[in-house]
Amino acid sequence: MPIIYYVIFAILYYLPALVANGSAPFVKNGTPIDFRKNFVDGRRLLGDGKTFEGLLVAVTFGTTVGIILAKFLGIYWIYVSFIESLLAMLGDMVGAFIKRRLGLARGARAIGLDQLDFILGATLALIISKISLNIYEFLSIVVIAFVLHILTNNVAYRLKIKSVPW
Repeated sequence: MPIIYYVIFAILYYLPALVANGSAPFVKNGTPIDFRKNFVDGRRLLGDGKTFEGLLVAVTFGTTVGIILAKFLGIYWIYVSFIESLLAMLGDMVGAFIKRRLGLARGARAIGLDQLDFILGATLALIISKISLNIYEFLSIVVIAFVLHILTNNVAYRLKIKSVPW
């Protein structure tokens, strides 16, 4: 099968997660999910960048994509997109947790982790939802997400949506 098919299917499968991850930064000054609590190391659990409002917006936008996909892929995709969006954001929170443990401040660059934490969460959701992925689709989305994350963050920085370009 030509590589373009793997790329197209990867984008379709991961579109709810991509949209969810891209929509959360539009929420400013929400209620932190960690309630400003510190971990045993004295550092914040997640930081101010992970908010309930951002999570709600992300899951809503990602699920909306699933409603659209359901017209083409079946009604099951509404469920898949909800779980995928939620677990993508949980993956992003795991990434934030790891960054805090490493002593990295909110907005600090962590190449690889910044770009792929949500993809791992979304992949878990697809596996739970019994969506069969092959290695080519997974590798395609890893490359696509890595590049898209860098490009969209630069655009968001230039539009003053984000305070750093990564």
